[in-house]
Amino acid sequence: MKNNNPYYTLSIFMNLDVQRGLFVLYLLQLGITQGQIGILQSFLFFSCVALEIPSGLLADRYGRKHSLILGFLGLFISGIGFLLFSDFIPFALIFCLFGASIAMGSGADRALLYDNLLAENRTEEYPRIISRARAIGAVSLGLSMLLGGALQEAMSWNSVYIFFAISKLIGAIMVSFMTEKNPLSTSLNPSAKSRVPNREAEGVFNSLVCFFRSKNGAFLIPLFIGFALFELSTVPLFIYGQPFFSLQGLDVTLIAGIYAAVEAISAAVFIVAGYVCSRFSLGIVAFTTTFIITLLLLILSMDIGVNASAASFLLIMSLPAIYETSYETYIHDNVDSRIRASCLSAANLVNSVIIGASYTAFGGLVDRYGFSSTLVIVAVFCLIGLSGVITTLLLARTKKPSIKQEA
Repeated sequence: MKNNNPYYTLSIFMNLDVQRGLFVLYLLQLGITQGQIGILQSFLFFSCVALEIPSGLLADRYGRKHSLILGFLGLFISGIGFLLFSDFIPFALIFCLFGASIAMGSGADRALLYDNLLAENRTEEYPRIISRARAIGAVSLGLSMLLGGALQEAMSWNSVYIFFAISKLIGAIMVSFMTEKNPLSTSLNPSAKSRVPNREAEGVFNSLVCFFRSKNGAFLIPLFIGFALFELSTVPLFIYGQPFFSLQGLDVTLIAGIYAAVEAISAAVFIVAGYVCSRFSLGIVAFTTTFIITLLLLILSMDIGVNASAASFLLIMSLPAIYETSYETYIHDNVDSRIRASCLSAANLVNSVIIGASYTAFGGLVDRYGFSSTLVIVAVFCLIGLSGVITTLLLARTKKPSIKQEA
């Protein structure tokens, strides 16, 4: 009997974050300065980046469930740390742990889902299930941020972090009861099978290195870079959209409403993504989504009024869900089960490095050239990202025809 509820529940707890919309305010009232908060965010980001590949290797070597449990427990300890400390140095350690914990779950959840489906010969259902899970996750995140505000207003800051810590502990317990199936390590095509070393002959790390040094792995690297350039055009805008709308004359309440709408629309788009990605190829999805987002960025760069700007922003933030679902499905279909989490971590690493650099570049461009010119530059990078997708798809045509993995 098909039962996807455990994975949907996992998505709820992974996205349940009552402190996300409040942690800056909490740190400020403790006496942490905005400059120090920026440094703490850097600690979180770089600890996450540093552990992307190691966490994927650990997940493939010792099990995706163990990696997820460690991630939840790390977040639990981080939540307790927020309650116990109030100085910068302890928070530096807490933010490093927070970033490491995020890395432990990065890729492991999707690898767990795909291999469970692979063991049941249900991989064709992956786009639909992952899109629903992400829709549920978006709703969970949006509601949890509202709950965090309600807890702080009705009770105290401590109640926010107590709830956060307990929710992550429950998440760890929930994962421990999930099933992790181990499908046979078969490749998507015959040539790939010879490229990925035997389980007994090589470790996971050597398998990963050999995979990316082979044609079967190397052809994915341009895709990683191309998708990261696409993300570069949307992810930083999520943060810098706040001052943009403030300059448009909107108050904090209305800006918060726009961001709440982003989560709601994203949930709906994730549902649609499962349908779209099961019927259209990565090439069609990538080209269509990229051209639409590029056009919307150019529209947003013009003085078109608050309502039109808000509508463009909502679409720019929501439509990438379709591309992301198709992108990840393509990776799964071309990666051996034994190194699945590690490959996803490698993709996340490329994405994180490029996005991390783009935050600083975006802010610098806004300061120097203004928001409109910056959006035009970003739109150009969005189009350039298509070259990575094109390269991967062309290289894929030179490979032997692929066949679906079987358990």
